[in-house]
Amino acid sequence: MIPERPITHRYEDPVDAVWVACAERIGYRIRRADDVYAGFDGIDTITIAAGAALDPDDSLAQLIFHELCHALVASDDARKRPDWGLENVDDRDLVSEHACHRLQAALADRFGLRGFMAATTQWRPHWDALPADPLDDDGDPAVPRARLGWTRARKSPWREALDEALAATAAIAAAIAPVAGPDSLWSRWTPLHPLGSPLGPEDARCADCAWRFAAGPGYPVDRCRQHRDPGAPVAPRIDPDWRACARFEPPVRDADCADCGACCRQAFHLVPVSRRSPLLTSHRAWIVRDAHGAHLPRPDGFCVALSRGPEDGPPYLCTVYDERPKSCRDFPVGGDHCLLARQRVGLSAKAPWGR
Repeated sequence: MIPERPITHRYEDPVDAVWVACAERIGYRIRRADDVYAGFDGIDTITIAAGAALDPDDSLAQLIFHELCHALVASDDARKRPDWGLENVDDRDLVSEHACHRLQAALADRFGLRGFMAATTQWRPHWDALPADPLDDDGDPAVPRARLGWTRARKSPWREALDEALAATAAIAAAIAPVAGPDSLWSRWTPLHPLGSPLGPEDARCADCAWRFAAGPGYPVDRCRQHRDPGAPVAPRIDPDWRACARFEPPVRDADCADCGACCRQAFHLVPVSRRSPLLTSHRAWIVRDAHGAHLPRPDGFCVALSRGPEDGPPYLCTVYDERPKSCRDFPVGGDHCLLARQRVGLSAKAPWGR
């Protein structure tokens, strides 16, 4: 006769455990019951349906993450009401729900988890239609609410709890994705560049990117302009041998200027003209003097000295190149201002909102 075996431990899904701990760290208790699919009691308890009641493409981890995003986009009053003040019986709550999706996608994107931690049920079509940068202002009234949620998510204790939970989820996904079947949610995880962006072309390296530059006290180190955090004192370091990210672009050269013209058009508002500029006599009619001093204006965004090709496109050529103002002579091709100008006219990728 086989003796009865005492069971002292039970299996626990590792990602579910990560997100239960994340919620508790922020101050929410997780309860499992089938009286709701997912809900909040208005105090401190988030209820999620038991596993058998969930859709096959859903998980406890994702639903906890989703409810936490609801808390972040909700008003101060709504965070103290059942179900974050939402009823979802008509279109009145769509802005709040869509804001939750945008915030959830933006947070997941930083760890390659948009596919794995996707909103499900009837909301999946809206999730799948979200833009690459879900926090970019595209006219959707949900964006301001999602941006407010992002700002809250980057403050303690939310920042530490969410970042650690997402990083742990991504680490687990990285281990499982290579052996997951094509219909597994684990296969939806996307490996990222070390700085958090999607990977770029397989044959491109950080060393060859326009956004790479060398800086630092003492011995210069390679850094990335594109991933510079506005709140950080310096841009992040990179390894030149890393595979480039999706924002890779080849360096800007002098030969590219005629096809670009960003610095001479809508990127900037005016061109200062010094007291010694020959333009003060040779092209006096162009000079404008106002509160900004003497300068060349840019009607419709284009410098008055700029010659354009057919239909206002390239080539962009300066008609007073030999007499151009000092600010134009000193403008570094491929430098910070050059790349900023290219971003402003849409020739270079912009960093995602909120980075």
